[in-house]
Amino acid sequence: MTDKLQLAVNAAMNEAAIARARMGLLNIGMGLDAKRASAWCEYGFKENIEFSDLYNLYRRGGIAHGAVNKLVQNCWKTNPEIIEGDEQDDSRKETPWERSNKSIFNNRFWRTFSEADTRRLVGRYAGILLHIGDSRGWDQPAVTGKALKKITVAWAGALKVVEWNTEINSEDYGSPKMWQYEERLANGSNRRVSVHPDRVFILGDYSTDAIGFLEPAYNAFVSLEKVEGGSGESFLKNAARQLNVNFDAAIDFNNLASLYGVSVDALQERFNEAAAEVNRGNDVLLTTQGANVTPLVTAVADPEPTYNVNLQTAGSALDIPTKILVGMQTGERASTEDQRYFNARCQSRRGDLSLEIEDLCDKLIKLGVVKDISMKTVMWDDLNEQTASEKLESAVKMSQINSTSISTGEAVFTVEEIRVAAGYEPDGAEPLGEVDDGDETETGDNPEEQK
Repeated sequence: MTDKLQLAVNAAMNEAAIARARMGLLNIGMGLDAKRASAWCEYGFKENIEFSDLYNLYRRGGIAHGAVNKLVQNCWKTNPEIIEGDEQDDSRKETPWERSNKSIFNNRFWRTFSEADTRRLVGRYAGILLHIGDSRGWDQPAVTGKALKKITVAWAGALKVVEWNTEINSEDYGSPKMWQYEERLANGSNRRVSVHPDRVFILGDYSTDAIGFLEPAYNAFVSLEKVEGGSGESFLKNAARQLNVNFDAAIDFNNLASLYGVSVDALQERFNEAAAEVNRGNDVLLTTQGANVTPLVTAVADPEPTYNVNLQTAGSALDIPTKILVGMQTGERASTEDQRYFNARCQSRRGDLSLEIEDLCDKLIKLGVVKDISMKTVMWDDLNEQTASEKLESAVKMSQINSTSISTGEAVFTVEEIRVAAGYEPDGAEPLGEVDDGDETETGDNPEEQK
């Protein structure tokens, strides 16, 4: 009996070793541990990450979901504006070109674009389907000069390239010749539709070697899930109060089974029923004879240190401070500095979004939806702009500096500069003049300005 058991154990260990070796061969080139080729297999990290993995991570992972939404919501806190000309132009009057495009670049358009930005962060790229009012099929080239009815966002998993342009002499060589969109119908079924590239705008990178936003942090998210699930399971095990019954060696199980009127094989079910009654009731008596009953309780390790290590790894991979990522405010100055850094990071990302917005605008110009112009610029507001209270505080300090420097006979700041610093438009007041003998200050003829 012992020899057979030993053989079974050896066979099981041999099969496990072979399985680990096979997984190690699959993980060659991905893990950084040169000594242990199967390290990633042991850690539970996947070698290849598909769209479904990233989508499930975003849908069920709280930290990943929050990271994507926080980045998108901060970048799209306000809508951009496409203006005619250069951003250095002093004149900001609305041009006829800007006025004619208000019906296209409206709030609904930017809301849909931000949704595409969210899906791009999840799945490496996302598609924007252009509904052109030309009464032609999706697989047909778009007719130029027609109106844009609406735009629809597609996940990367629902939009695939089915045909590439292989004509070497063509200027479109290597670009998609036909897309396939898997549409989800209201009844739950799917329908595949061929879509011409004229009607598709891709946000992100659909190349095979593209790196998604969530990919560098994927391993850290796997470890976070283990810590969360493992610690939760440990607490559940202790709360379930599983009982251990240790019988004395002199106990005869045949006599014990006869007391319950069952066989020895069915005795375990009687014990389970008794344990269930104990765990279910508040005042329940468990009678034993020659047995000791103890709960199976294990010491639960504090998950916070391990959790914080993986959280910091995820924050570093996503370039988002952990205090912003989880909403933890441990100190006013620390949280303020993290918020400023995050705003600067989003402001920098707006520059990349501006290029993609310009590309979409160029595509609409090519389709004749938008009129062509010599120069256009995407404008955003400043995320690190001072708040209303901070602006007033700056104006107060400027006024105090003027009061201090009044003895020198010259004011440092004008009334217009102080009003602009406070967040108000200049009212055309004359600048502060020189002080005459320290008694009177020339501020113009308006008595309100003198006040």
